[in-house]
Amino acid sequence: MRGVLFAISGGFFLTLQSVANARISSSIGTWQAATLTQLTGFLVALVIMLLVRDRTYVHMRRVEPLYLSGGAFAAFILFSNMTAVHELGVTLTISLFLIAQLALALVIDWRGWFGMLRRDLNRTQLLGVVMMIVGILVLKG
Repeated sequence: MRGVLFAISGGFFLTLQSVANARISSSIGTWQAATLTQLTGFLVALVIMLLVRDRTYVHMRRVEPLYLSGGAFAAFILFSNMTAVHELGVTLTISLFLIAQLALALVIDWRGWFGMLRRDLNRTQLLGVVMMIVGILVLKG
């Protein structure tokens, strides 16, 4: 249940962040907004880590370099998201982002990439993705 609540709140925050970033980028530029957002996120995460007194940060040096790319991906995620919101609007942008995330997540599970447990891909999952695509086409109207 806790995971479901975090997933839902993450979706809410992603949408709010998309709108805020698009507004910021209109004023100062897309890469500038991405930089500001990354910096703000870093500071908030740092403060929370210090407040909860989680000392596991000493293990940060053990992180494989490949996985450090997650932070770099965030810059491109922000840029893509802000640009898409300006071009497509919030609803279509978030919808397409969700489909892209779900499709790649299915491939990662299916192939066992990044050390994930390999899972079989089934027709029901593929049908779900197709239904989401049809839903976006209806939504776009």
